[in-house]
Amino acid sequence: MFPSVSFTVNTCMTDVPFLEQTLRHVFRSLDFPFSERLIAYDPGNPMGKYDSRRRGDSAEILAIFDRLLADGLIDRVDTVPWSEEHQADVLMRYFDRDDIALKDFDGAPIYQYLYALDRCTGDYIFHMDSDMLFHTTPGISWLAQAIEMLRREPRVVFATCRGGPPQARNLLERFLKRPIGGKPPSFWFKAETFSTRYFLMDRARFQSKLLPILQAKSAEPLENSITHTLKLRGLERWTTTGLESWSIHPWRHDDNYLTYLDDLIWAVENGVYPFVRTGYRWDMRTENEHIKEWLDAIAGAGRINSR
Repeated sequence: MFPSVSFTVNTCMTDVPFLEQTLRHVFRSLDFPFSERLIAYDPGNPMGKYDSRRRGDSAEILAIFDRLLADGLIDRVDTVPWSEEHQADVLMRYFDRDDIALKDFDGAPIYQYLYALDRCTGDYIFHMDSDMLFHTTPGISWLAQAIEMLRREPRVVFATCRGGPPQARNLLERFLKRPIGGKPPSFWFKAETFSTRYFLMDRARFQSKLLPILQAKSAEPLENSITHTLKLRGLERWTTTGLESWSIHPWRHDDNYLTYLDDLIWAVENGVYPFVRTGYRWDMRTENEHIKEWLDAIAGAGRINSR
């Protein structure tokens, strides 16, 4: 019997400009039979680095939820509760203490992420940030491959697909405009850190072997705490190395990103990307002149920009 897999994503007002396009893309690209598809919605005001981001209003985001629910893409929207009782309950369950900061030093969520996980009922949980984009080769599911791997490897709690498509790593590759070297020696690779951007999690293993989460520093990002706890407990995150599936994340939700989002989604879904590009492999840089790298690749693949 195939195990149940929950889908969950955290959302807030700053997601309005890109949320609907992104989620429709994700379900289309992953093409996976999730047992439930959940949104955890935080109606509160962003803090820290998120405070300066453009945002919509409650009417806009609720209308997005209504359309996703009506189309059967989402099963339920849970509003994150902010009562002290709810906060203490969730923090105790995951940290075994209730004096943890609800957000990290830079305003990123801690309590909200854990609340979203807490609402899931699947044997496995796939969680993603609301702006993640995924490339998946038709007929190949990295989520199904990850479940098979997690069943074999008792030390592994989290699985992810490769972060970003190939990128020129040196002057020669930039000149040749192609990668040099052979294929990775194995399909799975042990990652040194954990990221909350996206992951597939073995829920029972997470609860029985990793919890409680331990902080190395007060008010640190949740992903730092989980990285710290994984190392202390001898547990791991593995990621794929092949090109069949990969993820990419916008570095900024700037005007260029929002203007060309349909084209950028098309590029990711079709495996189109600039091999020579700015930034980290897993980040999509669109600010200022960097958008041209992506638009040139899109035009080279024969697509006429939608704008």
